[in-house]
Amino acid sequence: MGKKGCEPMAEKEGWPLLFVDAPPVYFVTEPIYSRETTDEEAQSGGEDESTSVYELPKRPEETAKLLTQLRFLCRPFQREVYRPIQFRLKDGTVVNGEILNLEKSRFAVKGTSEEKIEMEISVDELDAIWWKGKPFPYGN
Repeated sequence: MGKKGCEPMAEKEGWPLLFVDAPPVYFVTEPIYSRETTDEEAQSGGEDESTSVYELPKRPEETAKLLTQLRFLCRPFQREVYRPIQFRLKDGTVVNGEILNLEKSRFAVKGTSEEKIEMEISVDELDAIWWKGKPFPYGN
């Protein structure tokens, strides 16, 4: 057939059809350990803990989703079509209105009430955007 050692691998018995000259790859998963407190630790550690309540910062995905929705609603056509919009804030306040402009992480809203109040709201204060009694679907 030719030179010794130049034979196709499929012709040799016991050899794989395809040989890759590389070390084997292993996938190793690390176990996740959780620490459960015992009764003694819970009783003694309870005195040192802070009792203040604070709100955890939003996840970047949630903030990005809200910014995507706000950018969409700032466009002239969408501003007219999706009116009025409900802005639900973290403190429980609900603001009905339309977006006037968006700058970085703040946006201006013109209220639809009789007073037509204009206010600026930070994206960090915003919990959700609703339209027609449902969460706004764009950006999900």
